[in-house]
Amino acid sequence: MQQNDLSRALTGVQEKLTRKPADPILLYLQADILAQQGVEPGSSEFESALRSAKKAVTLRPALEPAHSVLGKLYLQAGKYSEAAAQCRKALEIDPKDQTALYHLIQALRKTDQRTDIPELLKRLALLRQQATNEEREQYRYKLVETDAESKR
Repeated sequence: MQQNDLSRALTGVQEKLTRKPADPILLYLQADILAQQGVEPGSSEFESALRSAKKAVTLRPALEPAHSVLGKLYLQAGKYSEAAAQCRKALEIDPKDQTALYHLIQALRKTDQRTDIPELLKRLALLRQQATNEEREQYRYKLVETDAESKR
């Protein structure tokens, strides 16, 4: 997504948040868009993203992507224990979240809690392979479906 698309999306989300300031989905989206824009730790935008993600997980603890974004933001801020905790929560909700798993591995490396890392790396490799296989199957199905339609 281009930067101006992110800016437009952020403006739309922020306008909706003025009407619904406690909407966990909108709060998550604001945090995610700001994170995608590459906001710097310590900046007002970063703090806004962090507040939004924290509020989103407080309002809706089962909102897995919000935990994942919060973990990423904590990782960027150098709060590695908090990052690992949020990534683990995200993975409890969605065990196939490759991004949360990757960020968990990064956080554990920074905290020198390396005992789980080899197993987590194997798990990440397996998830990536499964995703590749699923994508290949979908593509093959599309090819077969398109071929069948062209013969009609």
